[in-house]
Amino acid sequence: MGSIIIKEIKEFYRNPVNIFMGLLFPVLLVFFLGTMLQSLDIADYNIGEISVEYSVSEADDIAANSFVSFLDGIEMINSKQTEDKESSLALTDSGELDAYIELKSGEIKLYSGKNAIAMRALSSVLNSYIAVSDTYYKIAMSDPSMLMKLGDGNSEQTYVEQDGLGINRSMMDYYAVCMAVMMIFMSHIIMGGETFNDEKKTYTMSRLYISPLGRVKIFFGKIIGILPAAVMGNLTVMLFSSFVFGAHYCDNFGGNLLLFMMLNCCSMASVALGILIGLVIKAPPEGIVMPLAWSMLFFSGSFSKEIFFEGFSNNLPPYIVQQAAFSLTLYNEPSGALTVIAVSLGLCAVFTTLGSLVFAKKKAV
Repeated sequence: MGSIIIKEIKEFYRNPVNIFMGLLFPVLLVFFLGTMLQSLDIADYNIGEISVEYSVSEADDIAANSFVSFLDGIEMINSKQTEDKESSLALTDSGELDAYIELKSGEIKLYSGKNAIAMRALSSVLNSYIAVSDTYYKIAMSDPSMLMKLGDGNSEQTYVEQDGLGINRSMMDYYAVCMAVMMIFMSHIIMGGETFNDEKKTYTMSRLYISPLGRVKIFFGKIIGILPAAVMGNLTVMLFSSFVFGAHYCDNFGGNLLLFMMLNCCSMASVALGILIGLVIKAPPEGIVMPLAWSMLFFSGSFSKEIFFEGFSNNLPPYIVQQAAFSLTLYNEPSGALTVIAVSLGLCAVFTTLGSLVFAKKKAV
């Protein structure tokens, strides 16, 4: 089996077309799309409206009025005051509300809903409120007269500055993720689909069928031999995008490692799917994979962030993988990436099992 693995690796790197399409092409797309579309697309992550209910019944009047005014002044938050805590918590658990907030005895209690991205944004908003409140409290304790200057509009000194709310992201950051996902759903599936077709083209398929090595070992040797090229493609996109083009992924090593693992697990599933497709159909796999992959990527916003159809785009596999990557890179939220890893490994096992069974029943020609 080792000889088959080595053969697959050598064949990939001996072909200039493979080098260009598997390594250079996605890197070039990151640069050109990230540069040319910077002024056309809006790269910032759209958090959307955050729906919350809150209670201030157990807070003093000054704190309650201040908190209510603060929430009312944030356009992205659709807030409603309520006294029915149990009902609000039930709506939060069901996903109808993004959160329930309780102001009680000088403390802010946030009950999180299912929308992790909304929770990140809401946490930032509340932290901002706490910072402002603490600042005013410290000013009142040290020099109460300064509070008058803060409120008269004539003071040139600012004690708290808001540096914006949301996530700043460039188009280079956006396409650094999207092009990695594109290679998974296009090139890596085709790589798997072509592996046995290449044997047919060089008239070596019969040798594999009658090989004493065994069908299962041959099949797994093919898969393992393709994976290094797929992993190298993912690594190339991430390294070039980050160190050459200045794109940003996660702000810590652990997050970037998890992102890299997620991409590689998706590549494993794609390669296994490609091999299964190549064994089942008689036509060249790229004739089926290319149109389907390009369509899914197009409607997933891989080539333009503005392309999105509610109820359709958000159910496409490329979109799901991209959103898991963005949640990780923008908010350090790993749950989506871990889910994608688990699903990819499960699909890889299914596709590999089916592919090995199909290959084992193939007749020599």
